[in-house]
Amino acid sequence: MSADQFSERIAQQLKAQRPFVLYSDFNQTQFKALFQNSSKAYQTSEFDKNGFVFAPFDLSQPTYIIPDDISEHATYKLPKVKDSFFSSQIQTTNAKAHKKLIKKAIQNIFETNLEKVVLARSCEIEFSILDPIGLFYSIANAYTEAYTYCWFHPSTGFWFGASPESLVKISGNKVQLVALAGTQRFKGQLEVNWDSKNTKEQSMVTDYLKSSLSKHLSGLSLSQPKTIRSANLLHLQTTLTGHLNKGKHRLRNLLWALHPTPAVCGTPKESAMAFIKDNETLDRQFYSGFLGTIKQNSSGALESTNLVVNLRCMQLIGKKSLLYAGGGITNQSTAEMEWEETEAKIQTLKSIF
Repeated sequence: MSADQFSERIAQQLKAQRPFVLYSDFNQTQFKALFQNSSKAYQTSEFDKNGFVFAPFDLSQPTYIIPDDISEHATYKLPKVKDSFFSSQIQTTNAKAHKKLIKKAIQNIFETNLEKVVLARSCEIEFSILDPIGLFYSIANAYTEAYTYCWFHPSTGFWFGASPESLVKISGNKVQLVALAGTQRFKGQLEVNWDSKNTKEQSMVTDYLKSSLSKHLSGLSLSQPKTIRSANLLHLQTTLTGHLNKGKHRLRNLLWALHPTPAVCGTPKESAMAFIKDNETLDRQFYSGFLGTIKQNSSGALESTNLVVNLRCMQLIGKKSLLYAGGGITNQSTAEMEWEETEAKIQTLKSIF
C-alpha cells in the first residue's frame, strides 16, 4: 500500500468514525495497524478476547478493545517524515498548583502510612495545523526504542504515546514483567550514580510486584536493577520472570493485581489511590493505564499478551493537545525537583513539536 493509499485508508476510518490503532513495538522500524470494520464501541472487563485493548488508570472505568475478528490487520514500514505538521503552538501549564499538591503529598507521607504517591499533571499545547498521522510517524521515528502508538476511537478520540515501560509480556505460561522507577536526565552515558530517593522508589515497585505476583506466578525470579535509557531520560529497571498459574480468568486476575503499580500510583496502593482521588484535580483518563495485544488460541486458552504502561502520552482534543506526566513523591522529595522531573518527561513528546 502506497503512502497515498494509506492516508486514504485512515481518512475512510475517520469519516466513518471507525476505531483503529497504529503501533510499533520496542526497537522496531515497522508498525502494525488494526482497522475495525464498524463504529461500534467494544469494551472488556474480563480481558478474554483477542484484540488490542486500551485500558484507563482506573479499571472501574471502561476498557476499550478493537477485536481481532472484526478488524483488518496490516504491517507497514515506518516512513521517514519531516516534523512539519504544525505551524504554531501555545503552551499552558500550572506550576504553582502542582508544586502545592506535591507539598501536600509530602506532608501526608510524614503524617500517615502513605510511603509513596505518584502525582500527575498535564501541559496543554494549542496548534493551528496538526496532522495526527504525521504526528505518529514523527513520534515513532524519534523514539524507536520505545513502544509507540496512535489510537483512535470515537469514544476516546486520539491518543498517542512513546512508552518506555512494559506492563506484562506473556508467551504460553511464561511471564515477564519489569519494575521501572527512578528518573534522571541522560547526559551522554549510562554509567551513572543513583541517589537514595530513586533507588528506594525503584525498590518499592519491585517489592510490590514480588508481593502481588506471588499468588499468580510460580518460579518467580528477579534480575539485578540496571540503568536503561528512554529518550532524554534514564530509569532503573528490574526484570521479573515466572510462570502463570493455571485457573480461570488468570489474565484478568493478574492484571487487577498488578495495576496500578507503585510506578504510576504509589504504595500502599489503597492509600495512594485515595490520595489521588481526593487531591488530584486532573482526570487521568487513559494516562498511566495500559494498552496492547491479547491473543488466545482456538480453544480459548491464553496464547500471548503484550501490554505496556501508557506513559509519555498525549491526548488530542480538536487542535489542542494534552501532554501527561507524573512523578513519584516520597519523604525525600522536594516540590521543585519533582516539578522538574515532570517537565523532563513531558519534553519527550514536546520535543517533537
